[in-house]
Amino acid sequence: MCSARKRMKSKLRIMHVVGVLLAVVDSGIGPVSAADHVFEPIPANRSMIDEGATLRCRLRSEPSSFNPVLMFTAIDAQFDYLLWDRPFVLDENLKWSINSAVVESFECSDDHREATLVLKSGLRWQDDTPLTAADIVFSWQRILDDQVLARKARHGTEQVSKCEAVNPQRVRFIFKEALATNQWSVDFPIVPKHIYEPLCTSDPTMQRSDASVRANRQPIGSGPYRVTEWASGERIVLSRWEGYSGPKPAFAKIIFKVIPDNNAALLAFEAGDIDEMSLAPRQFAEDTSGKQFADRGVKIRGKQWTNYYIGWNVAGSKAFLSDTRVRKALGLSVNRPLIRKRVFHGLFSESRGIFPESFTARDANESTSVFDIAGAAKLLDDAGWKVSDDDGWRYRDGGKEKAGFVLNLVAGSQTSPRVADILRADLRKLGVEMTTQTLEWSVFNERNLAHQFDAYLSAWTCGPDPDEARNLFHSNAVENGRNYVGYLNPEVDALFDRGVRETDPAKRAQIYHKIEQLILTDEPYTFLVEAPTLWAFGHRVRGVTLSPRGPLHAFPGVRGWWTPRIPQPIDDELRTGLPHTDAP
Repeated sequence: MCSARKRMKSKLRIMHVVGVLLAVVDSGIGPVSAADHVFEPIPANRSMIDEGATLRCRLRSEPSSFNPVLMFTAIDAQFDYLLWDRPFVLDENLKWSINSAVVESFECSDDHREATLVLKSGLRWQDDTPLTAADIVFSWQRILDDQVLARKARHGTEQVSKCEAVNPQRVRFIFKEALATNQWSVDFPIVPKHIYEPLCTSDPTMQRSDASVRANRQPIGSGPYRVTEWASGERIVLSRWEGYSGPKPAFAKIIFKVIPDNNAALLAFEAGDIDEMSLAPRQFAEDTSGKQFADRGVKIRGKQWTNYYIGWNVAGSKAFLSDTRVRKALGLSVNRPLIRKRVFHGLFSESRGIFPESFTARDANESTSVFDIAGAAKLLDDAGWKVSDDDGWRYRDGGKEKAGFVLNLVAGSQTSPRVADILRADLRKLGVEMTTQTLEWSVFNERNLAHQFDAYLSAWTCGPDPDEARNLFHSNAVENGRNYVGYLNPEVDALFDRGVRETDPAKRAQIYHKIEQLILTDEPYTFLVEAPTLWAFGHRVRGVTLSPRGPLHAFPGVRGWWTPRIPQPIDDELRTGLPHTDAP
C-alpha cells in the first residue's frame, strides 16, 4: 500500500496546475500594501476575532438545490464547503488534499486499483446522528443511480466499481481501472443516509416529492454552517453550527442576499449592505475609483482559469448552426480586440484555448483569436448561405431559410449585452441576423439543460484536472452531463478515454492538446476572452485566498474569512465587525 502523502508526490502532480496568482490593488486604489489586510490569515489567538459577527455575501441567483448530489451550478458551489464536510477538498492551488477534520487516514494500493479511507471518530450530522461509512456508500449508490440526475457528482464517480463499508469508520473503494484520475473519483458529495433512504423509497429521483423538496431546501449537513432561513428571491441565512467538531469558523452568521443586477449589487456594497461581490469590468475600471467605494473596501484582481464563450446548439433544429463551416465563420466574426477594449476595459486577455497551457504543454502565447470578416463570408458562401440581392440577408441555396440565430443572455449582466451589440453589428455586415433573449439565471440554466436554445453566452472555469472537461465535450454527457450544445466527435471521445488512462504527464498533456485542437476546429463553442478574478471586499473582511476558481470555490474559502474584534454598537441585530465609520 502507498500512503496518500506518497501519492500526492507522484508524477501525476504535474497535472495539478499551480498558477502564480496576482493579488493586486489596481491603480486608483493604492499600492499592494493597501489590501494586505484582506489576505491576513485567521489568527491563532481567537480573542482577536469577532466571533459574533455576521458576514453579508452577494448571490447572483438562488441555488438549484441544497442536495449536494444534485447541485451543479457555480451558485450551488458557493455553499459546498460551508454546509458539508467532505473527506477530500481542493486547496487554493486546486490541489487535491485530505480534509484533516474528516479523515484519519487514506491509502491506495500500488497498482492504483484500490483505496481505503478511514474516517475520524465522532463525526456527526447536524441532527446529531453519527456520520459513518454507510453514508458514503449510500451516497455513492445514489450518485450512480440512473434515476438521480447527478450531472456534476457522477463525473468520475462512475469509475468506482465498488464502495463498501468495512466497518463504521472504514470505507474500501475498488476502481474499474488504474486511471490517472482515481483520486478524484473518491471526491464525491456525501448525504445523510438516515434522511434520504426513507425518501428514496417513494421518490428515487431525490427531488420530485414534497418530502424530497423539503429535505433539499432544509438540508441536514455535516459542515460548520447550517441553513436557518431561505426567503425565496431575497436571502439565505446560514448560522454557525456550534456542534461542529472541526475548526470553528469565525463568523457566527452568513447572510446571502440575492441581488441579480451588478449595479444594484455595487450600490449595496457601497451602502454597507454586503461585504463582498464580484465586479464587472466597467465597475472595476471606472465605477470603483471614487471615495465612496474606497471608504467601504478594496478591489482585487487575480489570475483565474475562466473563459467567456458562446455555445452553439450543434444538434438542435436550426440547420444553420449544425454546419462546422458556419460555426467557424461565426467565430471569425467576433471582434475580440474591440470587445476586450470596449467591454472588458483591457482587463481580460485573449482566449488561448480550452485549458490552461500547463494542462496541454502548448505555447502560453498561442492565441485562438482571429477576426476575419472576409474569411467568414467565404466560409458562409461555401456552406451554401448566399447573400440575397433583395434584402442583404443570407439564405441557403436560394431558399427561404434565413441565416440567423437567437443568442440567450443572463439577466443582470453588464457585459453580455455589450458583447452582443458588437457581434450583432459585424454579423449584419455578413448578412447574418442575430437577435438576443435575456433570461433569468434559473430559466437560462433550464433551457441549457433541455438543449432548448440556438446559442448562449456564458463562462466556464476549468477544473483542477483536464478530464473534468469530459463533462462538457464527451458524447456521454449530452443527456446526463453538461454537454448542453450536443457536441459529438468520436475522436474526441476516444482521446478523453485515453487521457484518463495515461499516467505519464508528458504524454497526457499531448492528448489534451489534441483534444483542444479538435474542439477548436469543430467550434461547438466560440471562446471569446479569458477572465481574471475581479472582486470587491469590505475593509473588515480578512482571511481571503485567491485560487484559479476565484475566492469562493477552493478550501477553506469563506470558512477562513474573519473580522477583527472591535468595540461597536449593535445595529438592527446584526454585528458589523467595524464601528459605523467603517474605518479600516
